[in-house]
Amino acid sequence: MEVKTITICGGGNAAHAMIPIIRSNFSGKLNLFIPFGDEAVRFNKLIEEKRFITATIGEKKLYGRPDEASKFAKDVCREADLILMPLPAFAHESTLLQIAPFLKEEVIIGAIPARSGFEYAALKILKDSKKEKAIIFGMQTLPWACRIKEYASKVDILGKKRSIGIAAFPHKTTSELALFLTHLLDLKIETLPNMLTLSLANVGQIIHPGIMYGLFKGKERAIYQKETIPLFYQGVTKEISETLKMMSDEILALTKEIKNIDKSINLNHVLSLKDWLLYSYKDSIEDKSTLQSCFVTNRAYQGLRAPMKKINDDHFLPDFQARYLTEDVPYGLVVTKAIAQLAKVDMPVIDEVIL
Repeated sequence: MEVKTITICGGGNAAHAMIPIIRSNFSGKLNLFIPFGDEAVRFNKLIEEKRFITATIGEKKLYGRPDEASKFAKDVCREADLILMPLPAFAHESTLLQIAPFLKEEVIIGAIPARSGFEYAALKILKDSKKEKAIIFGMQTLPWACRIKEYASKVDILGKKRSIGIAAFPHKTTSELALFLTHLLDLKIETLPNMLTLSLANVGQIIHPGIMYGLFKGKERAIYQKETIPLFYQGVTKEISETLKMMSDEILALTKEIKNIDKSINLNHVLSLKDWLLYSYKDSIEDKSTLQSCFVTNRAYQGLRAPMKKINDDHFLPDFQARYLTEDVPYGLVVTKAIAQLAKVDMPVIDEVIL
């Protein structure tokens, strides 16, 4: 697989983390597509002042900067052999529509992570743009827990998953892609048998809405001071962990029924939530005894608080427009629920969380 130019789409936490990671493992051209408002102007101004982005991973530091950043796809996507989209699911379609006219015929496009339906939107847009030779792939989840510390300058990578699953179309390209991305992102990338696995093995659809539901049910208008904002993952109570387990069990029941309907569909990579946590964060979890302890004692989740919107300098409200809900409900739970309806599988707990 020959990749000489990579373009990252977006300027958020994951894009900031990717730039120094990729630059440490890739000597080709690295571009950044930031179409939002004047963000590209701001990024270019700051990167000239700061010179590079520093990613801090424990005691280790990585450094890197893009060769070019632009709000115009024609400037940074024409030469790209690989397009990486570390974006929320609601931005996938609009981003693809912007970049598709300028892409190479045999470009590789990856959503990190992919959410339910990504492949359908991507393949339709690429077909309409006469880019049907393109390869698409999706990752099961975002590889890192990361937060921008200073825009265009510093990012903290708080934790890295032990392994990430990838599915691709055409399927025959999956192994070669996994090998290349393992080197590029310094991660263990494992091949998944199909795109349906990405939908059902999407643990974000359990964790994010489930914890938000548990933390704020009946407290939707509660006002918090900065120091009282609840921890998100490490704020998982026994009651919340029970909700998460029931959601996970409902998805496993759906998976079992799909396999009963069509035994040729391989869904063996759809794990229970606890098994996924133990596999992904094996070295980060201190107490592996319960689902609750897997969250509370996970160093990769340390200190991360629930999403809030600011009322004033001292007071905050829960942010129900955060990605945890705007991505993982419409592009996660709702799609899983629709699949369950087709398979005639009831999901009472997921129904309650959605509603």
